[in-house]
Amino acid sequence: KHKNQELVFYCESCKALICTACTVVDHRPGKDHNPVEIAIVAQNTKETLQGLLQDMDPRLKEMQSSVAEVERKMSTLTPSKEAATDQAKAYFRRLHDLLQKHEEEVLNQIDEQCRADGKALQTKKDDIEFELAGLTSAQTFCQQAVEHGSDWHILEVGDQVQTRLETLLAKELELESDWTEFQFEENTTVADFAENVEQYGGLKKKVEVAKCSVVVKSTVQGFRCVAVLTTMDKDGRPCVIDSKAVTMKDPSGSNVKTRFQMKNQGVYEIEYLPKVTGKHTLEVKVTSQHVPGSPFDVNVQSSDTPVVTIGRRGSGVGELDGPIGVAVDKDGNIVVVEARNRRVQIFDAHNGHSLRRFPVDGEHPFGVAVDSNGRIYVTSWGDNYGLRGYSKEGKLLNTFKPDGLCHPPGLAVLKDGRMVVVDFVKE
Repeated sequence: KHKNQELVFYCESCKALICTACTVVDHRPGKDHNPVEIAIVAQNTKETLQGLLQDMDPRLKEMQSSVAEVERKMSTLTPSKEAATDQAKAYFRRLHDLLQKHEEEVLNQIDEQCRADGKALQTKKDDIEFELAGLTSAQTFCQQAVEHGSDWHILEVGDQVQTRLETLLAKELELESDWTEFQFEENTTVADFAENVEQYGGLKKKVEVAKCSVVVKSTVQGFRCVAVLTTMDKDGRPCVIDSKAVTMKDPSGSNVKTRFQMKNQGVYEIEYLPKVTGKHTLEVKVTSQHVPGSPFDVNVQSSDTPVVTIGRRGSGVGELDGPIGVAVDKDGNIVVVEARNRRVQIFDAHNGHSLRRFPVDGEHPFGVAVDSNGRIYVTSWGDNYGLRGYSKEGKLLNTFKPDGLCHPPGLAVLKDGRMVVVDFVKE
């Protein structure tokens, strides 16, 4: 603007280089303008930049160190993968070998039992055949004497033959064998094994304590009680932990013995047996850090105090009319069959809320049971009697009406899927 004027000032308000004339006309010092000599501003800026340069040195060293650490981890990536792979293969080989060894032992037991039973059955057969031969011989002799013998011959041998036959007929023989067919028993069903297979080894991940949780279930004095710990990684996926601490104290401050057991990958069960009622405290730490909510207040109730009260009389959601059968599913939910509402209703065992419900067939629904797969079985009596299986959602899967079944008020489902039904009429 002002030709032939040297720029010797800097207006800090306008952030512009100006000449001497500008300080008189456009950038007169005041509340709107603050002209300062360039040298002073430059020196201040230089000192600020030098300070930033000094601050950058440790930051640069930190970043260079981080790059070196990442490179170090990258160099160990493949060896670490190979080591983990070898460990996993060795672990599962050992499990396989143990199963194979147990399989051989069971098969040997079957072979040995078969040989022993075969020998016993052969002895049984020989004994019966020996007695059969004696009885057949006596029968033949007697028949020939009766059909072809003369009167004097009958009188001569009659008493002897009669005594022989009576002795043979009176002789007590074990004709029935107590042998039963071989039956392999699945102590753990394949379905149960498949459901829990994830707990047999897994890739260890870093746990994110803030995402871990503990659910304290109903507690009653003198009964086995549990709390469930769920551990998560930073991505919210279940992960295995190797560092934990669980402490429980009763109202007097005395320690309560706890038992820690992994149920599935990332799911652990804390078991304890409270001996007194009142407020207990449960402290749960993972990698030396409290999980959210720890320590927990655990109110232990007396065994004669209801832990949860479910429903009231009616036919609406959460209401009951004629609750006649009850069972517990594998998730701990309470399954109730209602005689008058002719339906099944499933409740949350912790708060008593109704989770779902569905109608059932049969004139008089009575008993209810749940198998390991969550299928619900209901018995009913009357004209449309039977045993019916439903999915967890309430879809009718099948109906059983075995011969001889008349009035089935109750049932139970065994671990291997077989059902035991009681019949009131047939006793």
